[in-house]
Amino acid sequence: MKDLGAALRPLGLASARRDGGGGATESDPPDYSTDDGRLFVDVAASHGGTRDLRASVVQLALRAQGRPDGRGALLILRTRMSAAGLRAEWRRLLEVLAPGVAGRLGLVALLDDGAVVLPDEAALREIATAAGRVETAARRVRVDRSFEVMRVLMARWLMRRGRIAIGELGRQAGLSHPSVAKALAALGDAVERKPDRSAMLRAIPHEQWARLLALAPRVRQTTAFAAAPGRVVEPGWLLERLADLRPTAVAVGGVVAARYWHPGLELPPAQRVDLSVHAPNGPMDTAFVGALELGLVSAQGGTPPLLVLHAVPRAESLFTPRDGIPIADPVEVMLDLCEIGRNDQAGTLQSGLVQVRGRIAETASTRRR
Repeated sequence: MKDLGAALRPLGLASARRDGGGGATESDPPDYSTDDGRLFVDVAASHGGTRDLRASVVQLALRAQGRPDGRGALLILRTRMSAAGLRAEWRRLLEVLAPGVAGRLGLVALLDDGAVVLPDEAALREIATAAGRVETAARRVRVDRSFEVMRVLMARWLMRRGRIAIGELGRQAGLSHPSVAKALAALGDAVERKPDRSAMLRAIPHEQWARLLALAPRVRQTTAFAAAPGRVVEPGWLLERLADLRPTAVAVGGVVAARYWHPGLELPPAQRVDLSVHAPNGPMDTAFVGALELGLVSAQGGTPPLLVLHAVPRAESLFTPRDGIPIADPVEVMLDLCEIGRNDQAGTLQSGLVQVRGRIAETASTRRR
């Protein structure tokens, strides 16, 4: 929340977790606070619904109870709730709180078509304006997540995990119910809908898969790095560094992960390292690359990349834990291989998906034990 902190600083709000503003003695301080602690802010990057809102309000109320002279604000950067739903639930929550606490709480929620500010006060409007500028800039780099429904269903199909509740599918994909319904409709007969409001893939959605392959570089926010001039860096050495550093929210993909999922798959030696980076709230965090190898620079033009990062924008990463760096899900790995091949290998992999499926499921089951 570095950019958000810079935007809130002119309002007198500093990071209480970093600077100790208003909360130096607390074991769990708010996210931002004025120096005198009279105003403090809890930030929720993303809210899925009323349950999340209730949990955040309870936490905010407990902070306010311990600060008799302070006012607390809940700032929600993204939410699946509507403006009307937010207002109604906010009123209900304040009614069950002690008046002395409820009267000192405020809500700022950023929506696609504006902001909900309760109560309508100058200080909260200023927070909404400052945070809105940051969130608008972040949204410009976000991509269409509609493919995430297909990617989650395909991963489950490959690993034979059966059907999934549509609500849970939306949570994992990071999409609202209407967006999930639209994505499922686009998959057509490839999806089997169950009476209990669950769904599962019954066949490969070839048309949607072809669209994803065509749009993959943009959808996946691919970022590539190459060795600096005069430097020789081997993929194997990068993998060793990754195992030592263990960066958070990062999983191995490409040839390495393909061999993990299907050891019998015939693949050439890895010429590069593909990584999936979980980025549910915006652009990828690539800071770990500098610690990984100082001899890496942005790959330009036709320079063969040595390290390629792909964003996983959905709410759930679906990475498979293991000793060392996690493994990206089979669908991410297939996208990596199609990008590497761009030839008959990619076509063979796609056409052989059904045959590979059984081995992937067997491997996944064995390695989860």
